[in-house]
Amino acid sequence: MENSLAKDLPVEELIAETDAYMISLGYAPSTMRHFRQAWNALKNLALRQGEHYFTQELGYKLLKDHYHIDIYAINLTESKSVYRRAVLLLLEYQISGTIAKRNGCRDHSFPDCFSNIGEEYLIHLNAVKPLKEGTLKNHRTALEALFKFLVSHGITDLNSIDIAIINIYLKTMAGYSKSHISGQLNMIRRFLDFAYDKDYIKNCFVFPEVSIYKEKKIPVYYTAEECQSILDAIDRANGKGKRDYAMILLGVRYGLRISDIKELKLSNIDFKANEIRITQVKTGKPLCLDLLPDVGWAIIDYLKNGRPETNCPNIFVRHVVPYTSLANADCMNFMIRQYARAAGISKINTSRNSFHMLRYGLASTLLQKNVSLTTISSILGHSELNVTTQYTQIDVPQLEICSLEVPNDLS
Repeated sequence: MENSLAKDLPVEELIAETDAYMISLGYAPSTMRHFRQAWNALKNLALRQGEHYFTQELGYKLLKDHYHIDIYAINLTESKSVYRRAVLLLLEYQISGTIAKRNGCRDHSFPDCFSNIGEEYLIHLNAVKPLKEGTLKNHRTALEALFKFLVSHGITDLNSIDIAIINIYLKTMAGYSKSHISGQLNMIRRFLDFAYDKDYIKNCFVFPEVSIYKEKKIPVYYTAEECQSILDAIDRANGKGKRDYAMILLGVRYGLRISDIKELKLSNIDFKANEIRITQVKTGKPLCLDLLPDVGWAIIDYLKNGRPETNCPNIFVRHVVPYTSLANADCMNFMIRQYARAAGISKINTSRNSFHMLRYGLASTLLQKNVSLTTISSILGHSELNVTTQYTQIDVPQLEICSLEVPNDLS
């Protein structure tokens, strides 16, 4: 079926129209500046190639030849991710005449016409099987993108959805990883099945299956020496530095997840018994840890000399007004990356420096000290021992012992 929503425009006009449309959506000037850099490179490539219209092949050629980017790569630097996103946005607007903002950080409400069905579905999901906050958020985000796409094309009733509009929406995912597409398809399929069962729609849609093969890789982590260098790079003369030091120290000493560090409260710390007791955000399982002296003093230093005055029950708060708790949307990976760079630490084959690298680092250190998996599982707060066994991938010294010699005469 012919796509009447497609933008059949010369490349310069398509870029100009996409630019204006994204500004109307509220994209920040700093973000647009980076996209425009990639679009200018695209216009120059089209001119050299004698191409008047934008095509997927032309966009992918720009990424491959000019930026040396694999369109399906998982670990990209921030700049390369922006360049790839610029091409995908242009392709999405050309295909559908709109852009579904998948990562909006302010407005997380459904359009009015789909609000009731959206909220009813999320309640249904949680009633069938209680879901974690992050899982529900993923479903909400997937529905937001779908609903806003429909509204942008004048569709305010689910019964107006047909296979043509579904196919156009799926095309807007071109260039995303297979795992992302598979996840989105699964969440949309489940929602539309629910709408069909509840008689909100008359048609039952069939979605394609996306097969995914995940290549096993040795996780990237910080060694004990690198962790110490990161801690030493933090300026503790100011409140934010004291906060960052205490948070990173919790990750280094205990391998705590960032979600648990954000939620840490004074009621979780027993200074008399020298214990930290929490209920883990991810697993819901209780965890009790000995309060190490350096961790205890770092927290006290932050509370007495660095933390802004606030009624927030969480120990670690934002250092901008209002002084509230660190939300799920507050990404802490930048913090690690900032201090790792200051310490002169650069990791290969990874585009992100995350708190989980501290967790892997602790596991690696314990493995090298021949600490049992049962003990490591207890320290990391794993719900099952088989989860901990996955961390044996990072016991590099043991892997080196098990390595096989390659014969010299191998042809």
